[in-house]
Amino acid sequence: MKKNENSQLNNLSLAKYLSGEMSEVELHDFEKEIAVSEENKISIEKMKKQWSAMKGYREPKTPDASKAWNKLHSRLDNENLLPENSVEIRNRFMPVLVRIAAVILVLVGISAVIYLQVNRKSPAEMVRVNTANEANTLIKTLDDGSVIYIAQNSLFSFPKEFENDSRNVELKGEAFFDIVPNPDKPFIIETDEVLIEVLGTAFNVKTEDDEGFALFVDRGKVKVTLKKDPSHSELVIAGEKVTTNKNNIVKSKFVADQASLWYKQHMHFKDEPLQNIISVLNRNFNTTFVITEKEIGIRRLTVTFNKETAEEMTELICLTLNLKSQNINGSVVLSENKENARSN
Repeated sequence: MKKNENSQLNNLSLAKYLSGEMSEVELHDFEKEIAVSEENKISIEKMKKQWSAMKGYREPKTPDASKAWNKLHSRLDNENLLPENSVEIRNRFMPVLVRIAAVILVLVGISAVIYLQVNRKSPAEMVRVNTANEANTLIKTLDDGSVIYIAQNSLFSFPKEFENDSRNVELKGEAFFDIVPNPDKPFIIETDEVLIEVLGTAFNVKTEDDEGFALFVDRGKVKVTLKKDPSHSELVIAGEKVTTNKNNIVKSKFVADQASLWYKQHMHFKDEPLQNIISVLNRNFNTTFVITEKEIGIRRLTVTFNKETAEEMTELICLTLNLKSQNINGSVVLSENKENARSN
């Protein structure tokens, strides 16, 4: 009996202490009792921190007192912050402690809302590129390393960063796509008429001219599906071409010629990192550019190449970015031009 009475007394003291309802004498005696045991000190400090974190919040107008106290009691009991045999105290001291429980519930709700707001996945920010009457082919390297060659009078939209499970872009006009393979993350191109699904390939898409939609595959394979009739789709492989005619997909053989290589001519890079530029050059021409330092590769450059030779392209890059080049084992090695930097 004595043990139960002491437990109830401790619970009452604890309730009054946390709620600030102790007299000066009671507060002095309570803190003196706490100081006797290091374990008591640690337990009280934990509870004080929980209470302190709730300052500035007001309890709900009509809190469920019983439910609130039950939640608080369970939480303190799980952390071994309550003495033994404290069940009897629940109803007796509920008016004193209900504010603590109610505020904890409010904080839990607020925390959940804040968490959801912070972690809510916002739609990917789209970048829109409009080439208008630009005579040159604008070249963009996407977040995944895929390279898009955008023809004049075209509108291409893509996210700054692809989401975890998809790579979705939009095209109006004409573009050549050189897509990095990723079986777990299909590349989807949306046009006015069709959806084009890609796993890893290179192909040309034309969406607007007198002949309507047309696509030819240089390598790999793509799947073309009519938006108006998703049941109608065609798998297109290298050397094949598809067009649309009266809501039908028509497939035929395709032989690449000089005209189909338009994307390699008049190449324009706008504010692109040098590493992306030389990657495209190495991919399309008989060149092997190598960068010696990562810092050089992230430098941005706006430049147009119009049928220049490898030597002319090298000279243009070096002059613009203050670099020097060396031919080493058949590769053009680009590095910092430190001598010229010192002279300036």
